[in-house]
Amino acid sequence: MIDFSEYTKEYIEEQMLDEVDDDIDTREGSMVQTAVAPGAWFLEGLYLTLTQLQNNAYSQTAVGQYLDYITEGRGIYRKAATPAVREGTFDAPIPAGSLFQTLNGASSVNFISGDEISHTGDIYVYELTCQEAGIIGNAYTGPIIPVTAINNLTQASIGTILTVGTEEETDDALRARYNESFAVPAFGGNISGYRNTILAMAGVGMVQIYPAYNGGGTVLCSIVDTDYAPASSALVNTVQDYIDPLNSQNTPNPNGIGYSTIGASVTITTATTLSVNVEFDITMATGISFGPTYQSAIEDAIADYLHEAAASWGEAIISDTVDYSVLVFVAKIIAAILAVEGVANVTNLTVNGGTSDLVLTETSALQQIPALGTVIIHE
Repeated sequence: MIDFSEYTKEYIEEQMLDEVDDDIDTREGSMVQTAVAPGAWFLEGLYLTLTQLQNNAYSQTAVGQYLDYITEGRGIYRKAATPAVREGTFDAPIPAGSLFQTLNGASSVNFISGDEISHTGDIYVYELTCQEAGIIGNAYTGPIIPVTAINNLTQASIGTILTVGTEEETDDALRARYNESFAVPAFGGNISGYRNTILAMAGVGMVQIYPAYNGGGTVLCSIVDTDYAPASSALVNTVQDYIDPLNSQNTPNPNGIGYSTIGASVTITTATTLSVNVEFDITMATGISFGPTYQSAIEDAIADYLHEAAASWGEAIISDTVDYSVLVFVAKIIAAILAVEGVANVTNLTVNGGTSDLVLTETSALQQIPALGTVIIHE
């Protein structure tokens, strides 16, 4: 790539003035300097445009729509934002298409009613789909108000997330999928084939592939959502239906009806949360008292590190076997706590009752993903 960074207005102007005869005044404010300055300014903008065009021609530096153009040429498309689907509980029947609004001020969103999930006595449970795609539909839990008039309705609330709402795939995530597609040729039946296909599905954040986990012809694919949390049953079912729809006996179908190859029985499952419970003694900086604000800040710092540790969950270690490894380091938890402004020292830290690093279980029988549990702090 050509480096255009040196072509600033000042550099271009200097080069232009160097071409002027020595007996002509080129000092700042002179007629010649005044005349060439606008041209130098314009050319700097031109070089900035050239830099942008050049960057957007390569997958490593392209952004936005330009990155889409590159990845689409390989059949890899950016995952669109998806709306959250939630459970709504009511004390009266709800017509399909009824509109409800959450009660959280400026962050309120509307949900549209769908299919009935269950009905017990005067309690009716329906699917509610957020009108706005993205994570905004995941946040609120509690009472909702009807926008559509509904007879006999006096109570309405929104609760369990059935399908997590997701944001549009980021440039970095799309670029990573694109680059990975070159690592091993993907075709139906190999690890790359399953991996690339499942990761391209909306709502899936990472996947572990366990080939022949229960003998020849069996494959286990464990997924987590885009927030590195266990996938909802709805997402697991969606992936299962696409990869290998279950047969009438409710078992994976080896007949190649879905994406999976003929003869392969593919099971889609999800990870199990391992709660990471942390306890330690803290010393605050001089003049600072520990309180709820610091408790919250420390919990957020530890949660951020655990999210970072979870990012390796789907990275396979391939040799003679396919293995996965997720570690939670005590030293990094301490570092995350010390990074909170006002914390001077951390001692006697334990993680799940011990002082050693956590090695999560990643096998075909159990796939663990870390998540913050309790944080007990002694001042």
